[in-house]
Amino acid sequence: MWNPRRIVALAALAATAAVALSCGDRPLDQAAPSNDATWIMHPIDSRFRGSNALMSGDVNGDGLTDYVTNYEFDQRYVVELHPPRGADPRRPWPTVVAFFEGGEQDGVDTESAALADLDGDGNLDIVGSQGTHPTSFFEGNQPGVRVLWGPPPEDAMSPSAWIDARRFPATIDQGHFLWAVPFDVNGDGALDVLVGGRVQWNNGARASIKWIEAPRESSARRDLAAWRVHDIDPDQLDGHGFVLADLDEDGDLDVLDQNADFDTPPEAETLHWYENPGTGSEAQRQPWSKHVIYTGDEFYLKPQIALVDLDRDGHEDFVTAVDDAIYWFRKTSTWPVAFERVVIPKDPVAIGRSRPVRVGDVNGDGKPDIVVLQTHTDGVIPADRAAAFWMEYEGEAPRTDNWRTHVIKWGSGEPMQLFTFGEKWDQAQLVDVDGDADLDLVANCEEWWADEYEVIAYWRPEVRPQSVGVVWFENRLHEPPHGGRERDGRCVIEGEHYADALDSTWVIFATYPDFAGDGYVQDFNSVDATPRAWNATAGLAYDVDLDGGEYSVWVRRWVPGRWGRHLQGLGGGGSNSAWVGFDGAEPDLPIDDEEGSHDAWEWVRAPAPVSLARGAHRLELRAREGGYAVDRIVLTTDSGFVPQGEGPAETGAR
Repeated sequence: MWNPRRIVALAALAATAAVALSCGDRPLDQAAPSNDATWIMHPIDSRFRGSNALMSGDVNGDGLTDYVTNYEFDQRYVVELHPPRGADPRRPWPTVVAFFEGGEQDGVDTESAALADLDGDGNLDIVGSQGTHPTSFFEGNQPGVRVLWGPPPEDAMSPSAWIDARRFPATIDQGHFLWAVPFDVNGDGALDVLVGGRVQWNNGARASIKWIEAPRESSARRDLAAWRVHDIDPDQLDGHGFVLADLDEDGDLDVLDQNADFDTPPEAETLHWYENPGTGSEAQRQPWSKHVIYTGDEFYLKPQIALVDLDRDGHEDFVTAVDDAIYWFRKTSTWPVAFERVVIPKDPVAIGRSRPVRVGDVNGDGKPDIVVLQTHTDGVIPADRAAAFWMEYEGEAPRTDNWRTHVIKWGSGEPMQLFTFGEKWDQAQLVDVDGDADLDLVANCEEWWADEYEVIAYWRPEVRPQSVGVVWFENRLHEPPHGGRERDGRCVIEGEHYADALDSTWVIFATYPDFAGDGYVQDFNSVDATPRAWNATAGLAYDVDLDGGEYSVWVRRWVPGRWGRHLQGLGGGGSNSAWVGFDGAEPDLPIDDEEGSHDAWEWVRAPAPVSLARGAHRLELRAREGGYAVDRIVLTTDSGFVPQGEGPAETGAR
């Protein structure tokens, strides 16, 4: 199941961790060992299904980056506020549902959203692109572009303070809108909105690419009928993920677009740009000149583009991704604008459908790195393929053959219940979430949740999904791996403080009450109640430094009474066990697998103690039954010790 490259990498990581753990309490100013473990994925918001976009802004004016997400299948616009300074961003973030129609079956097909001050009152508003779908009971209706007027910062957490202005009348039934980018197109000081999308299925209208012109006077901007719609390209079949860039270097921003979509004929799939006729000119209100850069049908649906001067020659290039390669379009001429396509092969571990592509200096070496997130094929990203990864080039200049790939997250390895939904990353941003001077990764996953009835409409009370939703991946490249160190006969580890995730069967959540630390880990990838064997998954690795002896292993666990695919026997006795082993050796019995309390935290002890020599060891937590959650793990040489409540405090430091 696991490729040789991965085994070598894990062996190297284990050696690094052993060295780190033997160093005792390292002075803060001493260089940390290299840490190439997968990044820890922290929850931001996991309440709803179909997280379908992610755009940023400072909603409450505290100088920290907040986000807006639209949940397509649960038909809401939700704002996630960064925890205040001094609070831990690893715990779930404060959120507010800014829009929800409240149970109407034919709801809103929310495709994307952005934050911007559209009315000029100093508060951030929400502009959302909407479409329609034949299964409107599940995905919604009301195609067009919606506006929600935002409240003052002090009222941002009040749902009733967000005012639904409905849709721009000139966009209603004018296409299936997918994308919205606030931008002052004509330079008059008022934010306009660029929008795009695909063909509306029930009337043939093309959302194409348009810009919606704001009234010059701020007093008129809350009248959505006063906004004027202009076609940039009325004939385009799709507009999603387009970016603004001065491609001809004439001082104004052009539109760079890639139009692959499920209803775009292969011969029409192009990568192209629209030439801005000149800021404030009347020609901006007419269709813009289109220039084709590349034609090809190898792109997955709704591909994305990242702007970057990759070769640092002073001219902006861009990158995008296909299944087996990164395409670097290197600018070779300013006018006429020309690009050379440079094909950078993907590492075999990263081959797969790609959508979000971002660029930033992830490792702090002063050179741009490429970050890519993937989406499933037929419901699955294999467990031995990267679901998220970053690439750095070695040497002074990028070539096709000098890139090194690092895994941020492995694939889930399982489909959802219907075997058509699965792990599908939709948007991403690079930002320093935890203020430690490196770039973390914030992302939303559109299709990865656990509930019993995946296609039941959002308003049904029995639908209580737990989703991956919106998360951030913690960049810890220059920090030592998490580890536990025995003190006074005990080694205590938080479930979420693993040294490495060797697959994605376990996900950090913070939904159940009264957990210790920042959250807990839960087996999120079992599709039925058939217990998995020890070697069926790789799970989580925890590095521990022990004094040696006979250890009792205690786990603070939660067994959900109902979980996920309950009709296939999960929940209760179908969700009450996991594997805990050491140094790769298969345990004789799983931990737990006994009847006990449901829907509450409870301490359970492994069936037998384990004898471990003095020194570094790797504790492994592997999935056995779906829904089983682990909050804290205790190793103790005191055979009479029984932990109570949250148990003793963690004995390792972050």
